Amino acid sequence: MRASDVFVDVGSGVGRSAALVHLLTGAAAIGIEIQPALVHAARELTTRLNTLRFSPVQGDAAVLTGSITNGSIFFLYCPFSGERLEKVLDDLESIARTRPIRICCVDLPLPPRPWLTFAAPPSGNLTVYRSTLHPA
Repeated sequence: MRASDVFVDVGSGVGRSAALVHLLTGAAAIGIEIQPALVHAARELTTRLNTLRFSPVQGDAAVLTGSITNGSIFFLYCPFSGERLEKVLDDLESIARTRPIRICCVDLPLPPRPWLTFAAPPSGNLTVYRSTLHPA
């Protein structure tokens, strides 16, 4: 991950993962969370840490993820499954048609997609995929 990446935490909760990624790498971070109290806590965290490049966004991740078109790395820590996950992957495919993206999952096996491949062998609970639709 580089400072030029945009890390999108899908189902970000209070924003700890996104804030940590931003602080460690300099990458911009966006957290999508549906619960207003958690978004409020994430906004307080950004203020306390003075993390200007971390933006918590309130809304349904299954609806909003595909509209974060500047994202380059999408992090899913068991946010949902089934039809909602299928929709997010379909939306991410549209982004992957414009440039390479990566999808990082913890404890969440993704349904097969012809446009996704492993970036590296799965390591513990973490699996990282990369898109194959656009030259890297």
